[in-house]
Amino acid sequence: MQPGTFELLILIFIFLGLQAWWIIPIINKNNKFNKRGKDLREEIKQLEKLYKK
Repeated sequence: MQPGTFELLILIFIFLGLQAWWIIPIINKNNKFNKRGKDLREEIKQLEKLYKK
């Protein structure tokens, strides 16, 4: 192995870890909002059907 390869790998892993540290919570929050939006849309459709009768 060339000198510096090990340090470069460590830096790459640190960089990827930091990226995952802030991206994963954003993705999780987005998925929660999407699920809540689908539930609200279904509830709106049910209410519209109820009041159309």
